[in-house]
Amino acid sequence: MQNELSKKPKKKIAFIVEYSAMKGYYPFERASILAKLLKEEEVTVFLKKPSDEALEIFTDAQLSPIIYIHIDELINHLKELQPDLIVQDGKDTTIEYVETIRPFCKTLVHFDDFGEGAELADGNILAILDEMRETTAQNILAGSFAFAIGDTLKSIAESRVSNELSDPPHIVVAYEDGDLNNLTYRTLRHLTHLQIPLKVTIAIDREYPHSVSDLQLMALSRRNTKIFKDDKPLEKLLPEADIVICNANYTPYKVAAVGIPCIVSAQNERELNNIFPRENNGFINLGLGRKMKQSNIQNAVMELLLHEARRERAVRKQIQLEIHENNETLKSLLLDFAYERHNIVSF
Repeated sequence: MQNELSKKPKKKIAFIVEYSAMKGYYPFERASILAKLLKEEEVTVFLKKPSDEALEIFTDAQLSPIIYIHIDELINHLKELQPDLIVQDGKDTTIEYVETIRPFCKTLVHFDDFGEGAELADGNILAILDEMRETTAQNILAGSFAFAIGDTLKSIAESRVSNELSDPPHIVVAYEDGDLNNLTYRTLRHLTHLQIPLKVTIAIDREYPHSVSDLQLMALSRRNTKIFKDDKPLEKLLPEADIVICNANYTPYKVAAVGIPCIVSAQNERELNNIFPRENNGFINLGLGRKMKQSNIQNAVMELLLHEARRERAVRKQIQLEIHENNETLKSLLLDFAYERHNIVSF
């Protein structure tokens, strides 16, 4: 009986996730990872009119989210729940939105929120840190620790035993989160002009909005070049990739978690200003993808192929980030917020 009385009551933690084309589906993945990690508390997940793909992320994690369409529905749920902590992910919030939900929770934490509403949160945890953004706000916690890593990436990282090049070297091209400017096509076109033996695989996910037929036609013009369509093609290709060419949003974190030489090309201005996928963390950054020159990407590929020390240095810098340990850091941080133990410090 005494043990029962001494048990602390569980904290009510609510995740609210909404799709943003700029951020893709990763915020849903992060929320599902963290919701499972916090299962010893009373966790509720709210999704705003999710697509089947977004909903599937939670059902695969054996989580049963509550679906809402209008904010009035969300408010009614929050009034009834009265959470100790709300974790907001996906959208860039407005001041009006935050003022609407704020009265129904003790503590409010946002992830990667670049909206004005982020200023009203107790904490804004940033994995995507914009070099042009003012970061002196006291509620900002920024760093590579803010990327939650799934079990698949962990197992891939553990299984990679060597970074020796395959024969021929295997390049994986994966522009996640929309690829509105079709950098996939642009990159493949430039790679086809490299006059060396290469294996090139183009990862096409459920967000790719363009015709695949043009890619397939180009792939036919070169040996060992193929298009791979899948819900999560990058995860399936990482175990055998020697070099990854990708966008500069969340994808570089996935690559760094495994430890693979990586070339990044930004899909938009926000990705361009992201300070994570840079040389100091082991990446070759080509800047804005729509301005990508054939010589630049070819030189970057050849630099990694010809210089073993360059590849090793890139992987070493990625591994030093210890992204595989992020989940426990994030779990502890959110529990500190939920139990009101937080004292904002810079990571």
